[in-house]
Amino acid sequence: MGNLFYQPEQAWVGDLIPYYDNGKYYAFYLHDPRIFDDKYAEDTTWHLVTTDDFINVEYKGEAIKRGGVNDFNKNIYTGSVIKDNEGLYHAFYTAFNEDKKLNGDMAVQTVMKAVGYDLEHLKTVEDFLFASDGLIYEEFDWRDPFVFWVAEESCYYMIMASRTKGAGELRGGCISLSKSTDLIHWTHEQPFYEPHMYITMECPEVFQMGEYWYLIFSTFSDQFTTHYRYAKDLNGPWLIPEDDVFDTRANYAIKTASDGDKRFAFGWVASKKGETDFGAWDWGGTMIFHEIIQEKNSPILRVIPVPKLKDYYSKVMYPEQFTRFNNHSKQINGITSETLGASLIESPYEDFSLQIKLTINASSEFGIALHTDPGLEKGYFLRMYPHQEMMAWDFWPRGEKGPFQWQIKGDVPYQVETARALPDIEQLEILVIKEKDICVVYVNDQVALSTRMYNHKGGYLGAYVIQGELLIDDLVLKTKK
Repeated sequence: MGNLFYQPEQAWVGDLIPYYDNGKYYAFYLHDPRIFDDKYAEDTTWHLVTTDDFINVEYKGEAIKRGGVNDFNKNIYTGSVIKDNEGLYHAFYTAFNEDKKLNGDMAVQTVMKAVGYDLEHLKTVEDFLFASDGLIYEEFDWRDPFVFWVAEESCYYMIMASRTKGAGELRGGCISLSKSTDLIHWTHEQPFYEPHMYITMECPEVFQMGEYWYLIFSTFSDQFTTHYRYAKDLNGPWLIPEDDVFDTRANYAIKTASDGDKRFAFGWVASKKGETDFGAWDWGGTMIFHEIIQEKNSPILRVIPVPKLKDYYSKVMYPEQFTRFNNHSKQINGITSETLGASLIESPYEDFSLQIKLTINASSEFGIALHTDPGLEKGYFLRMYPHQEMMAWDFWPRGEKGPFQWQIKGDVPYQVETARALPDIEQLEILVIKEKDICVVYVNDQVALSTRMYNHKGGYLGAYVIQGELLIDDLVLKTKK
């Protein structure tokens, strides 16, 4: 059995460019070798893996050859793929060379493209170069082209992460719009979406699902995450849902692809510097997939596991009994405590799945404990706050302990960047998928929370409650055969 979450040898996965064709998903991605200390996405271009089940992926190698030191496409970054009426694939991408100036002025991001009749063999069109006009849009931020056909106008749209000319540094980000009838000649149009909220909006994408249009983009200001908006019309207005994200900060730059029936999310779970829980998030990491569904008679999108994920681990473990911590419940499967109480079982070292069903009678806080010790002194905790209707990952210790007893980051309530909305329901069905240092959790087939876990392995896992009562209605622990 190979790895569940794909990462290339001696490299990391950056932004993905997913595409579906003839029964197969093509997951182009930015291949980051991290050849320079403290630098990311240098000597980077598109590589490719394919999959038909989101469990098994096949590496196909480099997809587009990047240019040399004197070319605009010394580095090749995010874009999109579209097939024209003649069956020719066009892969539009961001080209950047910090040492190459456009019109003798400054180094800027530009759009180039590669073409081919085979998705595994794409060649750059050397004389295609599309840059900002410098009038409607700033010259430098001109990246992540997403191209799609608009039948009502009989033309192609290209939307990009851009910035409005002369706008504020922190709120001037927009999604630009360009149009073409032949995928060669493009015009500069007024912004497609201009919310006056972000520095920029990376990796934009548009798709239709049922009667609604959806706009996806990722931000690193305000929140470091992937957002979505919805509208009844491609021209808007674009509405912000109450819970407008797909995952946590760890899973960035999510893009999607569909076979016409189901839609799937393609993203990367960031590594942490130094491979420690205390390190800062890196750019790039490991590939991860979700399925995206639409609520019935609603524009709201939810995230669920890909179809075969629940059965990836197949060897069922049968724990003998719970290890209790400050748990006064008279029921074998219950947890009752006036303060902090828990029921735990021994955990596999690092690769496992946990399906657990909880009924919450009352609590100030409850959650899932992973890789902890019997006294809950260390480990990871998915903390759920029913009164605030939110949940987030936490870990103990939260940082290197200082010389004083109070220097343990007690003023950091949890990993704020992983906070998500908690479904308002008395019974929760939770799926935990753990492989090496990656952990992803799905709650009630509505919410996904991905993160990295470096410092703690093995130990115990289970559920806890603070000032309340809950029942563990079901618990299934599986590992590899």
